[in-house]
Amino acid sequence: MNKGFYFFLLTTFYFLSCNQNHSVANNDAVKKNSTLANSIGDGSFNRIARYWSGLHDSANAGIEKFKEWKKFSTDLDSSFSKLDRKKFTVVDKWATVELKSVNEKINTVFYPFSGPDFYYANNLFPNARRYIMVGLEPVGDAKKLEHLNDTTLNAYLKRIENSLYSITNFGFFRTIAMKENFNKENLNGMLPLLYLFTTRRGYELVGLQRIVLTNDGVAKPYQLNDSTVTIKNVRGVKIILQKNNQQQELYYFSFDLSNGNYKAHPEFEKFILSQKDFCTYLKAASCLLHKSFFSGVRNLILNNTTAVLQDDSGIPIQFFIKEKWNTTLYGMYTGTIDLFKGDEQPDLMALYKDSSKVKPLPFGTGYKYFKGTSNLQLAVKK
Repeated sequence: MNKGFYFFLLTTFYFLSCNQNHSVANNDAVKKNSTLANSIGDGSFNRIARYWSGLHDSANAGIEKFKEWKKFSTDLDSSFSKLDRKKFTVVDKWATVELKSVNEKINTVFYPFSGPDFYYANNLFPNARRYIMVGLEPVGDAKKLEHLNDTTLNAYLKRIENSLYSITNFGFFRTIAMKENFNKENLNGMLPLLYLFTTRRGYELVGLQRIVLTNDGVAKPYQLNDSTVTIKNVRGVKIILQKNNQQQELYYFSFDLSNGNYKAHPEFEKFILSQKDFCTYLKAASCLLHKSFFSGVRNLILNNTTAVLQDDSGIPIQFFIKEKWNTTLYGMYTGTIDLFKGDEQPDLMALYKDSSKVKPLPFGTGYKYFKGTSNLQLAVKK
Protein backbone atom coordinates (compact mmCIF):
# COMPACT_ATOMS: atom_id res chain seq x y z
CA MET A 1 0.00 0.00 0.00
CA ASN A 2 1.15 3.55 -0.71
CA LYS A 3 2.31 5.23 2.50
CA GLY A 4 0.57 8.37 1.35
CA PHE A 5 -2.77 6.72 2.05
CA TYR A 6 -1.96 6.46 5.72
CA PHE A 7 -0.68 10.02 5.88
CA PHE A 8 -4.25 10.84 4.88
CA LEU A 9 -5.39 9.54 8.24
CA LEU A 10 -3.05 11.97 9.99
CA THR A 11 -4.26 14.98 8.05
CA THR A 12 -7.81 14.30 6.94
CA PHE A 13 -9.44 15.42 10.18
CA TYR A 14 -7.87 18.85 9.82
CA PHE A 15 -8.99 19.49 6.26
CA LEU A 16 -11.89 17.17 5.49
CA SER A 17 -14.28 19.88 4.45
CA CYS A 18 -14.51 19.91 0.66
CA ASN A 19 -13.45 23.05 -1.18
CA GLN A 20 -16.94 23.64 -2.59
CA ASN A 21 -17.55 26.13 -5.39
CA HIS A 22 -20.80 27.63 -6.62
CA SER A 23 -21.36 25.41 -9.64
CA VAL A 24 -24.13 22.83 -9.48
CA ALA A 25 -22.53 19.42 -9.11
CA ASN A 26 -24.99 16.76 -8.08
CA ASN A 27 -24.49 13.76 -10.32
CA ASP A 28 -25.31 10.87 -8.03
CA ALA A 29 -27.22 9.09 -10.78
CA VAL A 30 -30.04 6.78 -9.77
CA LYS A 31 -28.85 3.27 -10.53
CA LYS A 32 -30.89 0.09 -10.48
CA ASN A 33 -28.10 -2.18 -9.24
CA SER A 34 -26.58 -1.11 -5.95
CA THR A 35 -25.08 -2.61 -2.80
CA LEU A 36 -26.79 0.00 -0.64
CA ALA A 37 -29.52 -1.24 1.67
CA ASN A 38 -32.85 0.45 1.11
CA SER A 39 -34.58 -0.19 4.40
CA ILE A 40 -33.93 -0.01 8.11
CA GLY A 41 -32.98 -3.35 9.61
CA ASP A 42 -30.84 -4.80 6.80
CA GLY A 43 -27.58 -5.41 8.61
CA SER A 44 -25.45 -6.44 5.63
CA PHE A 45 -24.05 -2.93 5.18
CA ASN A 46 -22.57 -3.03 8.70
CA ARG A 47 -20.53 -6.03 7.64
CA ILE A 48 -19.44 -4.19 4.50
CA ALA A 49 -18.64 -1.07 6.51
CA ARG A 50 -16.42 -2.92 8.95
CA TYR A 51 -14.50 -4.63 6.17
CA TRP A 52 -13.72 -1.42 4.29
CA SER A 53 -12.79 0.20 7.61
CA GLY A 54 -10.24 -2.52 8.37
CA LEU A 55 -12.21 -3.83 11.35
CA HIS A 56 -12.71 -7.51 12.16
CA ASP A 57 -16.13 -9.09 11.76
CA SER A 58 -16.69 -12.81 12.20
CA ALA A 59 -18.96 -12.83 9.16
CA ASN A 60 -15.99 -11.67 7.07
CA ALA A 61 -13.54 -14.33 8.28
CA GLY A 62 -13.18 -15.87 4.84
CA ILE A 63 -12.11 -12.61 3.18
CA GLU A 64 -10.06 -11.16 6.04
CA LYS A 65 -7.33 -13.64 5.11
CA PHE A 66 -6.07 -11.60 2.15
CA LYS A 67 -2.66 -10.11 2.88
CA GLU A 68 -3.71 -6.77 1.34
CA TRP A 69 -6.59 -6.44 3.77
CA LYS A 70 -4.49 -7.53 6.74
CA LYS A 71 -1.94 -4.79 6.08
CA PHE A 72 -4.75 -2.31 5.45
CA SER A 73 -6.33 -3.22 8.79
CA THR A 74 -3.07 -3.14 10.75
CA ASP A 75 -2.05 0.23 9.39
CA LEU A 76 -5.48 1.73 10.07
CA ASP A 77 -5.44 0.41 13.63
CA SER A 78 -2.07 2.01 14.23
CA SER A 79 -3.01 5.32 12.61
CA PHE A 80 -6.30 5.73 14.44
CA SER A 81 -4.74 4.71 17.74
CA LYS A 82 -2.17 7.48 17.35
CA LEU A 83 -4.79 9.99 16.24
CA ASP A 84 -7.06 9.27 19.14
CA ARG A 85 -4.22 9.31 21.67
CA LYS A 86 -2.38 12.40 20.39
CA LYS A 87 -5.20 14.45 18.91
CA PHE A 88 -8.72 13.53 19.81
CA THR A 89 -8.29 12.88 23.51
CA VAL A 90 -7.34 16.58 23.62
CA VAL A 91 -10.34 17.55 21.49
CA ASP A 92 -12.63 15.51 23.73
CA LYS A 93 -11.35 17.16 26.90
CA TRP A 94 -11.60 20.64 25.36
CA ALA A 95 -15.17 20.04 24.15
CA THR A 96 -16.22 18.64 27.54
CA VAL A 97 -15.42 22.00 29.10
CA GLU A 98 -15.83 24.63 26.39
CA LEU A 99 -18.86 23.15 24.64
CA LYS A 100 -20.58 21.82 27.76
CA SER A 101 -23.49 24.26 27.73
CA VAL A 102 -23.95 23.97 23.96
CA ASN A 103 -23.96 20.19 24.07
CA GLU A 104 -26.55 20.25 26.84
CA LYS A 105 -28.93 22.31 24.70
CA ILE A 106 -28.62 21.01 21.18
CA ASN A 107 -30.41 18.18 19.46
CA THR A 108 -28.81 18.43 16.00
CA VAL A 109 -25.46 19.40 14.46
CA PHE A 110 -25.65 21.09 11.04
CA TYR A 111 -22.33 20.76 9.21
CA PRO A 112 -22.30 22.44 5.76
CA PHE A 113 -19.32 21.85 3.41
CA SER A 114 -18.43 18.82 5.51
CA GLY A 115 -17.48 16.19 3.01
CA PRO A 116 -17.40 12.92 5.00
CA ASP A 117 -15.91 14.49 8.16
CA PHE A 118 -18.04 12.74 10.78
CA TYR A 119 -15.03 12.00 12.98
CA TYR A 120 -14.34 15.58 14.01
CA ALA A 121 -18.00 16.56 14.37
CA ASN A 122 -18.70 13.57 16.57
CA ASN A 123 -15.70 14.31 18.79
CA LEU A 124 -16.87 17.86 19.39
CA PHE A 125 -20.58 17.07 19.72
CA PRO A 126 -20.65 13.42 20.84
CA ASN A 127 -24.18 13.32 22.23
CA ALA A 128 -26.10 14.98 19.42
CA ARG A 129 -29.12 13.00 18.38
CA ARG A 130 -28.63 13.93 14.74
CA TYR A 131 -25.82 15.06 12.41
CA ILE A 132 -26.68 16.71 9.09
CA MET A 133 -23.72 16.88 6.74
CA VAL A 134 -23.66 18.47 3.29
CA GLY A 135 -21.22 18.30 0.38
CA LEU A 136 -21.19 18.37 -3.40
CA GLU A 137 -20.07 14.78 -3.73
CA PRO A 138 -22.61 11.99 -4.35
CA VAL A 139 -23.54 9.36 -1.78
CA GLY A 140 -22.32 6.50 -3.97
CA ASP A 141 -21.89 2.88 -2.91
CA ALA A 142 -19.30 0.59 -1.35
CA LYS A 143 -18.06 -2.47 -3.18
CA LYS A 144 -19.75 -5.80 -2.42
CA LEU A 145 -17.71 -8.37 -0.52
CA GLU A 146 -18.83 -11.39 -2.52
CA HIS A 147 -16.38 -12.85 -5.04
CA LEU A 148 -13.42 -10.87 -3.70
CA ASN A 149 -9.98 -12.20 -4.49
CA ASP A 150 -6.49 -10.79 -3.97
CA THR A 151 -6.56 -9.11 -7.39
CA THR A 152 -9.93 -7.39 -7.11
CA LEU A 153 -9.26 -6.41 -3.49
CA ASN A 154 -5.92 -4.85 -4.31
CA ALA A 155 -7.49 -2.92 -7.20
CA TYR A 156 -10.20 -1.51 -4.94
CA LEU A 157 -7.74 -0.46 -2.26
CA LYS A 158 -5.66 1.28 -4.91
CA ARG A 159 -8.80 3.18 -5.97
CA ILE A 160 -9.14 4.34 -2.37
CA GLU A 161 -5.54 5.54 -2.43
CA ASN A 162 -6.07 7.39 -5.70
CA SER A 163 -9.25 9.02 -4.40
CA LEU A 164 -7.26 10.43 -1.49
CA TYR A 165 -4.45 11.93 -3.58
CA SER A 166 -5.31 15.56 -2.91
CA ILE A 167 -5.82 15.06 0.83
CA THR A 168 -2.44 13.32 1.16
CA ASN A 169 -0.58 15.87 -0.95
CA PHE A 170 -2.36 19.15 -0.25
CA GLY A 171 -4.04 18.58 3.11
CA PHE A 172 -7.65 19.11 2.00
CA PHE A 173 -10.10 17.75 -0.55
CA ARG A 174 -10.41 19.77 -3.76
CA THR A 175 -13.80 19.92 -5.43
CA ILE A 176 -12.50 19.10 -8.89
CA ALA A 177 -10.49 16.13 -7.63
CA MET A 178 -13.38 14.84 -5.53
CA LYS A 179 -15.80 15.08 -8.44
CA GLU A 180 -13.47 12.86 -10.45
CA ASN A 181 -12.38 10.43 -7.76
CA PHE A 182 -15.77 9.74 -6.23
CA ASN A 183 -17.59 9.01 -9.46
CA LYS A 184 -15.57 5.93 -10.36
CA GLU A 185 -17.32 2.67 -11.07
CA ASN A 186 -16.43 1.12 -7.73
CA LEU A 187 -15.66 4.15 -5.59
CA ASN A 188 -18.34 6.59 -6.59
CA GLY A 189 -19.22 8.64 -3.56
CA MET A 190 -18.92 9.43 0.14
CA LEU A 191 -20.32 6.20 1.56
CA PRO A 192 -17.00 4.30 1.91
CA LEU A 193 -15.50 7.15 3.97
CA LEU A 194 -18.69 7.62 6.00
CA TYR A 195 -18.46 3.91 6.78
CA LEU A 196 -14.82 4.29 7.81
CA PHE A 197 -15.25 7.30 10.08
CA THR A 198 -18.40 6.08 11.85
CA THR A 199 -17.16 2.56 12.54
CA ARG A 200 -13.75 3.87 13.63
CA ARG A 201 -15.60 6.03 16.16
CA GLY A 202 -16.95 2.82 17.65
CA TYR A 203 -20.41 2.81 16.10
CA GLU A 204 -22.40 -0.10 14.76
CA LEU A 205 -24.49 0.69 11.69
CA VAL A 206 -27.97 -0.63 12.42
CA GLY A 207 -29.96 1.08 9.66
CA LEU A 208 -29.43 2.78 6.36
CA GLN A 209 -31.75 4.39 3.82
CA ARG A 210 -31.45 6.43 0.69
CA ILE A 211 -33.62 9.51 1.20
CA VAL A 212 -35.19 12.25 -0.89
CA LEU A 213 -36.70 15.48 0.43
CA THR A 214 -40.37 16.08 -0.30
CA ASN A 215 -41.67 19.57 -1.13
CA ASP A 216 -42.54 19.93 2.55
CA GLY A 217 -38.97 19.24 3.63
CA VAL A 218 -39.59 15.71 4.89
CA ALA A 219 -36.86 13.09 4.41
CA LYS A 220 -38.57 10.20 2.64
CA PRO A 221 -36.96 6.81 1.92
CA TYR A 222 -36.87 5.77 -1.71
CA GLN A 223 -35.89 2.73 -3.73
CA LEU A 224 -33.11 3.02 -6.26
CA ASN A 225 -35.38 1.97 -9.12
CA ASP A 226 -37.93 4.69 -8.33
CA SER A 227 -38.25 6.58 -11.63
CA THR A 228 -39.90 9.54 -9.89
CA VAL A 229 -36.65 10.39 -8.09
CA THR A 230 -34.06 12.08 -10.32
CA ILE A 231 -30.95 14.23 -10.06
CA LYS A 232 -33.29 17.22 -9.80
CA ASN A 233 -34.35 16.08 -6.32
CA VAL A 234 -32.48 16.76 -3.09
CA ARG A 235 -31.16 13.33 -2.21
CA GLY A 236 -28.95 11.81 0.41
CA VAL A 237 -28.50 8.97 2.84
CA LYS A 238 -29.63 8.41 6.42
CA ILE A 239 -27.54 6.12 8.63
CA ILE A 240 -28.70 4.90 12.02
CA LEU A 241 -25.74 4.55 14.37
CA GLN A 242 -25.63 2.73 17.69
CA LYS A 243 -23.12 2.81 20.53
CA ASN A 244 -23.60 2.00 24.22
CA ASN A 245 -27.24 1.12 23.54
CA GLN A 246 -27.89 4.64 22.27
CA GLN A 247 -28.94 5.45 18.71
CA GLN A 248 -27.99 8.53 16.71
CA GLU A 249 -28.72 9.60 13.14
CA LEU A 250 -26.32 10.70 10.44
CA TYR A 251 -27.65 12.43 7.31
CA TYR A 252 -25.46 13.20 4.35
CA PHE A 253 -26.89 15.28 1.48
CA SER A 254 -25.28 15.76 -1.89
CA PHE A 255 -26.37 19.35 -2.41
CA ASP A 256 -24.98 22.60 -3.82
CA LEU A 257 -25.52 25.34 -1.22
CA SER A 258 -24.88 28.32 -3.49
CA ASN A 259 -27.84 30.68 -3.89
CA GLY A 260 -29.02 29.57 -7.31
CA ASN A 261 -29.49 25.95 -6.30
CA TYR A 262 -30.36 26.70 -2.66
CA LYS A 263 -33.25 29.01 -3.58
CA ALA A 264 -34.48 26.57 -6.22
CA HIS A 265 -34.91 23.93 -3.49
CA PRO A 266 -36.79 25.46 -0.54
CA GLU A 267 -37.40 21.94 0.73
CA PHE A 268 -33.81 21.83 1.99
CA GLU A 269 -34.30 24.91 4.16
CA LYS A 270 -37.61 23.48 5.40
CA PHE A 271 -35.81 20.30 6.43
CA ILE A 272 -33.17 22.21 8.39
CA LEU A 273 -35.79 24.43 10.03
CA SER A 274 -37.66 21.33 11.19
CA GLN A 275 -34.68 20.54 13.41
CA LYS A 276 -35.14 21.95 16.88
CA ASP A 277 -32.20 23.35 18.83
CA PHE A 278 -29.49 22.87 16.25
CA CYS A 279 -25.97 24.20 16.28
CA THR A 280 -23.77 24.79 13.24
CA TYR A 281 -20.20 23.61 12.75
CA LEU A 282 -17.94 25.12 10.06
CA LYS A 283 -14.39 24.01 9.36
CA ALA A 284 -12.17 24.55 6.30
CA ALA A 285 -15.21 26.01 4.54
CA SER A 286 -13.29 27.82 1.78
CA CYS A 287 -14.59 31.21 3.00
CA LEU A 288 -17.71 30.55 0.93
CA LEU A 289 -20.00 32.10 3.53
CA HIS A 290 -18.06 35.34 3.05
CA LYS A 291 -19.60 35.56 -0.43
CA SER A 292 -22.92 37.12 -1.45
CA PHE A 293 -23.81 34.08 -3.54
CA PHE A 294 -23.95 31.96 -0.37
CA SER A 295 -26.14 34.43 1.52
CA GLY A 296 -29.10 32.06 1.59
CA VAL A 297 -27.52 29.38 3.74
CA ARG A 298 -25.62 32.03 5.71
CA ASN A 299 -28.90 33.71 6.66
CA LEU A 300 -30.41 30.33 7.50
CA ILE A 301 -27.62 29.77 9.99
CA LEU A 302 -27.59 33.25 11.51
CA ASN A 303 -31.36 33.44 11.93
CA ASN A 304 -32.02 29.97 13.29
CA THR A 305 -29.04 28.24 14.85
CA THR A 306 -28.51 28.07 18.61
CA ALA A 307 -24.72 28.34 18.32
CA VAL A 308 -21.95 28.39 15.74
CA LEU A 309 -18.54 26.79 16.19
CA GLN A 310 -16.21 27.73 13.35
CA ASP A 311 -12.76 28.74 12.21
CA ASP A 312 -12.13 31.94 10.25
CA SER A 313 -13.17 30.26 6.98
CA GLY A 314 -16.80 30.22 8.17
CA ILE A 315 -19.09 33.23 8.63
CA PRO A 316 -17.23 36.58 8.93
CA ILE A 317 -17.11 37.87 12.49
CA GLN A 318 -18.90 41.08 11.48
CA PHE A 319 -22.18 39.15 11.24
CA PHE A 320 -22.10 38.20 14.93
CA ILE A 321 -23.27 41.47 16.42
CA LYS A 322 -22.97 41.88 20.18
CA GLU A 323 -26.68 42.54 20.65
CA LYS A 324 -27.55 39.05 19.45
CA TRP A 325 -24.50 36.87 20.10
CA ASN A 326 -22.03 36.04 22.85
CA THR A 327 -18.76 35.20 21.09
CA THR A 328 -15.70 33.49 22.55
CA LEU A 329 -12.37 33.47 20.71
CA TYR A 330 -9.87 30.60 20.87
CA GLY A 331 -6.33 30.18 19.59
CA MET A 332 -4.81 32.79 17.29
CA TYR A 333 -5.66 34.54 14.05
CA THR A 334 -2.98 36.23 11.97
CA GLY A 335 -4.69 35.97 8.59
CA THR A 336 -5.71 33.30 6.13
CA ILE A 337 -3.67 30.91 4.04
CA ASP A 338 -2.53 32.32 0.71
CA LEU A 339 -5.37 30.65 -1.20
CA PHE A 340 -7.90 32.90 0.56
CA LYS A 341 -5.91 36.11 0.98
CA GLY A 342 -8.82 38.16 -0.32
CA ASP A 343 -10.93 36.94 2.59
CA GLU A 344 -8.83 38.11 5.50
CA GLN A 345 -10.76 39.78 8.35
CA PRO A 346 -9.01 42.84 9.81
CA ASP A 347 -11.75 43.21 12.43
CA LEU A 348 -11.21 39.62 13.58
CA MET A 349 -7.47 40.19 13.66
CA ALA A 350 -8.02 43.26 15.83
CA LEU A 351 -10.09 41.25 18.31
CA TYR A 352 -7.39 38.60 18.58
CA LYS A 353 -4.75 41.23 19.41
CA ASP A 354 -6.33 41.63 22.86
CA SER A 355 -4.94 38.44 24.39
CA SER A 356 -6.94 38.97 27.58
CA LYS A 357 -10.09 38.18 25.60
CA VAL A 358 -8.74 35.07 23.83
CA LYS A 359 -8.77 31.58 25.32
CA PRO A 360 -6.16 28.93 24.45
CA LEU A 361 -6.82 26.25 21.82
CA PRO A 362 -4.87 23.09 22.68
CA PHE A 363 -5.14 21.45 19.25
CA GLY A 364 -4.84 22.34 15.59
CA THR A 365 -7.81 22.65 13.26
CA GLY A 366 -8.79 24.18 9.93
CA TYR A 367 -6.43 25.22 7.16
CA LYS A 368 -3.74 26.27 9.64
CA TYR A 369 -3.81 22.88 11.27
CA PHE A 370 -0.71 22.95 13.47
CA LYS A 371 -1.23 23.48 17.17
CA GLY A 372 -0.53 27.10 18.02
CA THR A 373 -1.54 28.45 14.61
CA SER A 374 -5.28 27.65 14.59
CA ASN A 375 -8.37 29.55 15.63
CA LEU A 376 -11.97 28.85 16.60
CA GLN A 377 -14.87 31.12 17.40
CA LEU A 378 -17.86 29.98 19.43
CA ALA A 379 -20.87 32.24 18.95
CA VAL A 380 -23.91 31.51 21.12
CA LYS A 381 -27.19 33.25 20.49
CA LYS A 382 -28.50 35.32 23.38
